[in-house]
Amino acid sequence: MVQSMTDLQSAKTRVEPRKGQSWLLLLLLVAVGAFFRFHMLGVRSLWPAECFSILVARQPWPLFLRTMWWGEGNMAFYYVLLRAWLVLGDSQIWLQSLSAVVGVLAIPAIYALGSRFLSRNVGLIAAGLLAIHSFHVERSEVLRSYSLLTLVVILSTCSFLALLESPRRKDLWVLYVLLSALAIYAQTFSVFLLAGQWLALLPTRIKRLGVLRLLTAGTAIGILTSPLLAVMILENKGQLDWVPRLTPTSILNVFRGIVGADTLAMQSSMASALLLALYVAAWIFAVWGLFRAERPEVDQPTTGGAVTVLTWTLAFPVVAMTAISLAKPILYPRFLLMCVPAGVLLAAQGLATIEKHLARGRLVSYAVLLLMICLSLVGTHKLDTTLGKSGLDWRGVTNHILSHREAGDAVIFYTFGGNWTWEYYVGRARKASDNGPSPATLFPLSFDRASIVSRTAPYNRVWLVLQQDIPTPQSDANTALLIRTMQEQFRLVEEKEFAGVSMYPGESVTINVALYTAPAPQNSH
Repeated sequence: MVQSMTDLQSAKTRVEPRKGQSWLLLLLLVAVGAFFRFHMLGVRSLWPAECFSILVARQPWPLFLRTMWWGEGNMAFYYVLLRAWLVLGDSQIWLQSLSAVVGVLAIPAIYALGSRFLSRNVGLIAAGLLAIHSFHVERSEVLRSYSLLTLVVILSTCSFLALLESPRRKDLWVLYVLLSALAIYAQTFSVFLLAGQWLALLPTRIKRLGVLRLLTAGTAIGILTSPLLAVMILENKGQLDWVPRLTPTSILNVFRGIVGADTLAMQSSMASALLLALYVAAWIFAVWGLFRAERPEVDQPTTGGAVTVLTWTLAFPVVAMTAISLAKPILYPRFLLMCVPAGVLLAAQGLATIEKHLARGRLVSYAVLLLMICLSLVGTHKLDTTLGKSGLDWRGVTNHILSHREAGDAVIFYTFGGNWTWEYYVGRARKASDNGPSPATLFPLSFDRASIVSRTAPYNRVWLVLQQDIPTPQSDANTALLIRTMQEQFRLVEEKEFAGVSMYPGESVTINVALYTAPAPQNSH
C-alpha cells in the first residue's frame, strides 16, 4: 500500500507542473486574458442598458435607494461598485474597465478553485479556457453585472467546497453566506446556481455539514436578500417581458454561450458545433470519473465532491430556467454566464480524466485541448473583428445629431433607452468643450396621436430616432404611430441608417434617424 501510494505520488509529480511553473503559467494566462478584455475597450458605442447603469450609479443616495426599490435591485451590488468607480472618472474606457478588471480577476480565482479541489493541471486548463472564452470576454467589456457575478460565483463555490471539508469552521460559513447574498444582489438568477450547490449534497454530506448549520445558513441568506425578494414581488414591472419565447434554437444559444461558441457560430456553424461537442464530451468524462473517484489510489478524496457540485451548478440553472420558460420566458444566454466557471472546470476535469483512464490518454487529451484552444481563439478573434461594426452606434447617432443641430431642435427616442445614451454622450461632448445648444428630449411620451402632436407642436425641427432590439407587436405599433403622426404634421427632410452586424441571434442593431421640419406657412395671397 505504501509502495502504491509512493508510485502514485511520483506519477503525479511527473504529470503536474511544479508550483513555480504553475505560477508562471498562470501569470501568462492572466496576461492573455487581460489583453483580450482590455484592448478593445472603447471601440463600440455604449448600449442603452449600460448608460442606464451609469445613470443609476450617479443618482444621489436617497434617489438611488428609491430606484433600487422601484425594481432595479437586481444589480444593486454592481451599481454600488460602479458608484465608487465613477469617483475617478466617467470616460467610456474607464467605465468599461471595471467589468474588465473583474473579468481578469476571475482567471486566477478559477485557477485557485480548480487547483485546490481538483488538481493544478485542472486549474491551469480551466484558467486557460476562461482566459480565451469569447462569451466571458465579451461580457467583461459590458457595463453590467455579468462579469462580477462570474467572479462571485467562483468564490461562492470555493467557499462551499471548503465547507464540505471543514464544516465546523464558522468563518467559512459566514464567508459562504456573504458571498451567496452578494451573488444574488449581482443577479437574481444566481439563486438557481446556489440551489444547484445544495442539491449536490448527498445524505452523508448533509449529515457531515449538519442540518442545523444548513438551515441557519439558508435563513441568513434569506434575511440578507429579503429586500430584493420584496422588490421582485411588489415592484414587478415586466422587466423580462422582452425575453423571446422558448425554442430549440434559444436553448442551443444558451449552450453556445456557456462553452464560448457564440461568436464562433458567426464564423462557422460547423466549428461552433465542434467546440460545443468537445465541451460536452469532456463534461461526460468528468462525470464518468466520479465512478472512479471511489478508488483513492486513482483520485483525491475531494475530487468527487467537487465534480458533483460543479455538475449540479452547471446543469440545474439551465434545466430550471428552461422549465420556467415554458410558462414565462426567462432563458437567455447572458443570464447563464454564471454557468461558465462550472463549464470550463468540468471540461478541464474531463480532459484530466481522459489522460488518466484512456489508452494513450495524454495524447488524446492534449489533442482535444489544443483543438478547444484553437477554436476558442477563432471565436475570440471573430469577436474582435465584429465589435467595431456590431451596430447600436448610439455614439455615432449622438455625434450626427449634434453636428447637424439647430437652436430649438427636439429629439424623440424610441425605444426610450436611447435617452440614456444621449444623456451620456452629450455630457461627454460638453466636457470636450461643446457649448452649442442641445436639442430637447421629448420624454416621457404617451403613445396617442393627440399627445404626440401636442408635444412636437412647439418645435420647427424634430429628430426621430428609432431602434428596437427585439421587436414586439406593441413596439411595432408604437413605431408605426410615431412615423405616421410625424409625417402628417411635419415634412421629412433627412434619413440616415446606422447599421451593423448583430452578435446576438434575433436582436436588431440598426438605428434609424430621421429629421422632420415643420412645413413652411402657406402664403394667403
